[in-house]
Amino acid sequence: MSITRNILVSMTFVTLAACGGGSGSGSPAPASASSLSAPVATTPSSTAAADLALANRLYKGDSRTPAGFDVETRPSSVVGTLSTRHLKNTDFATGPQSAGPTYEVCTNDLAQAIDWSERQAAWNGQYSDLVEVRGTTDMFEILRVPRADVTAMIRQRVFRCDYLDRSDSDLHADNGAAGSMNQRPLSAAELERLTEYLWQFTMFNNSEYAVESSTTATNGGSTTQTIRMGQLVRASAGGCDTVQLLDWTHTMDAATGALTRALTNVRTFRAKNTADATELCAAG
Repeated sequence: MSITRNILVSMTFVTLAACGGGSGSGSPAPASASSLSAPVATTPSSTAAADLALANRLYKGDSRTPAGFDVETRPSSVVGTLSTRHLKNTDFATGPQSAGPTYEVCTNDLAQAIDWSERQAAWNGQYSDLVEVRGTTDMFEILRVPRADVTAMIRQRVFRCDYLDRSDSDLHADNGAAGSMNQRPLSAAELERLTEYLWQFTMFNNSEYAVESSTTATNGGSTTQTIRMGQLVRASAGGCDTVQLLDWTHTMDAATGALTRALTNVRTFRAKNTADATELCAAG
């Protein structure tokens, strides 16, 4: 998926208010009648504060998702390279089919999942041994250890079709069909969990990107999960960088489970990072 993202923020300023005392007609003014009020700091707007916080995370690069975002933690038992991927139709397709839409395959048959994994058992040109098979109500997971590096771990995953069928979802498209949730009952919590899980397998889960928020909304017969994120687009040396805000949304039909997705540019703002701090730049 290819897209570009940026964000825009405004600054507020501290102001001083001065007021002078005066004398009434016929009455001499006391010597202390004239005074200057105490400085009053203007609190930054919530939007500016959120933009500054996101820009700071983008520059630091150590916090790609906010608190509460459902991301997997790295297994402590793996000391080498860890590779996690969902097997796709193009992993096995040949001829004209290999140039068609790309989507994650699904099956309810564990033997089929293992067969697909075996076809993708090579890692850096060498075979990877199957060491464990796991299954949940969502997917099958086949664990492999490369013979070339026994400290590494390869996790190959296949969705169960009775959980999620993605055969109508072209991963090269930013907008359109995103599959069908086949588990029941359908719920907003399940859509949130799925959307945040899928985000981890996109190009958004990379350097120069950070998630600002993940929110759920229900409207009539549909539920939408929106992941708002920013992409840092760096300027030439000394200039203000641009942050593009994007909404990555998944909408689920509450009756059928059909999913659609969309990627929308929200707005941009500019920021700059120095050795001292991150600051927002004026629009321009």
